[in-house]
Amino acid sequence: MRATPEASSPVDEVRPYDLPADPTLPYGRGPLTAIMPPAVVREALGTWHPFPTVAERAAWDAVPAPRRREVVERAEAALTTPWPELRASLFAEFHRVGNRARFELSHFARRSLLRDLVLGAGLTGDARFDDPVMDAVWSICEESFWGLPAHSFSRRHARLPLPATDEPVVDLFAAESGAQLAWTRHVMGERLVAAGGEAFDERVVAEIDRRLLTPVLERDDWQWLAKEDRNPNNWTPWICSNLLVTALLTEADADRRAVLVSKVIASLDAYVAQLLPDGGCSEGQSYWAVGPAKLLDCLEALRGASGGRLDGFGVPEVAVLSRYPVAMHVGGRRMVQHADGHGQWLLEASVLHRAGRLLDDPEARQLAVHLRDLPSGRHERARASLWRGLSELFEPGYADAPSCDPPFPQQRWFPDLQVLTARQTGGSAEGLMLCMKAGHNAEHHNHNDVGGLSIALDGQHVVVDPAVGVYSGQTFGPRRYELFEMNSDWHSLPVVSGTVQQPGGEHAARAVRLEEADGCVGLTADLAPAWPAGAGLESYVRTAILDRTAGRVEVTDTWQGAGVSSLVLPLTLAVEPHLGDVEDGQRVCRVGLRTATGTLVLDVEGARVDVETRDLDDPYLRFLWGERLWRLLLTPTDGPQQGQVRMVFHRGPVDPRASPPAGDPVAH
Repeated sequence: MRATPEASSPVDEVRPYDLPADPTLPYGRGPLTAIMPPAVVREALGTWHPFPTVAERAAWDAVPAPRRREVVERAEAALTTPWPELRASLFAEFHRVGNRARFELSHFARRSLLRDLVLGAGLTGDARFDDPVMDAVWSICEESFWGLPAHSFSRRHARLPLPATDEPVVDLFAAESGAQLAWTRHVMGERLVAAGGEAFDERVVAEIDRRLLTPVLERDDWQWLAKEDRNPNNWTPWICSNLLVTALLTEADADRRAVLVSKVIASLDAYVAQLLPDGGCSEGQSYWAVGPAKLLDCLEALRGASGGRLDGFGVPEVAVLSRYPVAMHVGGRRMVQHADGHGQWLLEASVLHRAGRLLDDPEARQLAVHLRDLPSGRHERARASLWRGLSELFEPGYADAPSCDPPFPQQRWFPDLQVLTARQTGGSAEGLMLCMKAGHNAEHHNHNDVGGLSIALDGQHVVVDPAVGVYSGQTFGPRRYELFEMNSDWHSLPVVSGTVQQPGGEHAARAVRLEEADGCVGLTADLAPAWPAGAGLESYVRTAILDRTAGRVEVTDTWQGAGVSSLVLPLTLAVEPHLGDVEDGQRVCRVGLRTATGTLVLDVEGARVDVETRDLDDPYLRFLWGERLWRLLLTPTDGPQQGQVRMVFHRGPVDPRASPPAGDPVAH
């Protein structure tokens, strides 16, 4: 098997990265490059051996028996699973009709099978996995494009139905595919060479170089490289993490490797420059795992490959990155949903445990161990990464940690993200949980949700953000906001003069204020700028307060605008509402939620209440919520130009008509 020697070759054989002309750009000038300048990178990089090879039996034999059984069962099944086809007609469906899901299912199924086979070889030491691993690797090497149809962009061609094979494109999953092969080569070692010969191993290394390493060395215009982009998103750390793996595990030339790593560090500086000081993640909790968590992957790899000399964990923006997902935990696998995140934790919990270990956050480690032991709710796509699979087995202190309850922090306020989460009782899912966000409508993976609410009872979703459906050509195209789940009226925000909130950074909350007093905590914000000027709003102030002593959440919306012609306030619910009788001229809406302790009651003052149902046909949304979502439509009894609606949520008696818990992988 080809080694990674420390030999040098003339560095001018490749083009080292150049600093941008604009000295205000963070690329190559941030704290990471200051800690790890190119000269130090070249000197510090050595060998990297983060996981055991198949030949190192002691580590594999030490994997706890329950985890071993689960992984070996999947590996045994992978031996007899037909290898998925990647048909050209499925790839072309994205260009033709915007469907990307059918090709992606086969793409990720191939990577999942390879992951399972490699882990099976490691855990059993059985040579019968060798040929299936070789077959899988060879087949992936034969693919025309390692990425996805939605990412098949090219400098030389307009978007085509099929990938242009004359120009390698480095997207998220081309990089991840290269890392998958690099990890396979690392773990299987000489066993893979014995199965396929030196020429086979050379072919794997050559494909990684042709498709990933050389294109990154030769080009500086990749958008994710962030050389000219002041606001990179999760693509930057996600791709960079996999480039680091391929460079550290397959690049034999020490000078080329150092240049590749320095380019990665420069790009990560641009990503760090846009991180929020409070640790919040605007893309939502599931994107935290492939954004901030991927930055942590990069920093751990750099530190490990340099004997600790390349260490970026002291950067302040890095040190707080584990706070956000812990704050978003509702109960079970349920999470508060923002942007294109997901209302459940679907990825391997070792991701969160590693963040807690690297950043010395015991609450993150605690939540990770709790999630580890819950019934799996993961999509198959989440099982595709061999890196994550190896971490599940070998993350220090994770697989063998005793079961525990989650931390349930009492409250967390993210002043830069402008998100508050607060529980009635810290350390417990019992009682009410409130989340309100202010923010703006130009966030990464944005939904128009300035002022959006989420409310839970006893760890169960009640008032919800509906999340995002299966990605299609529309999801990231000009018609994005024609999707109902992207719009403010499905984020419990009013329709004003027939209009909803608009995308853009100017559509932002103002006068945002944390409220704390006498056992109460909440958030106040004027949301009016989030609507277009034509809506006629002068102010729309929402105040959401959790009163821990009284055991209630009170939401008060007050507005004024001479140009407002109509106003209807929807509340999106994961459980079926039951309207009670009119009391004192107001209608009481009883929202039934079957729990061990009772139901949630909503008292509405200042509005007429109606109910509508939306049946769900999208697989992702059905996975989260079941067959349908509900909305309460609150029509103010005051005139539309000014008024107030008050909503009080509190625990009520058990309602025999209550709905079953929503969003449970066991229930659905």
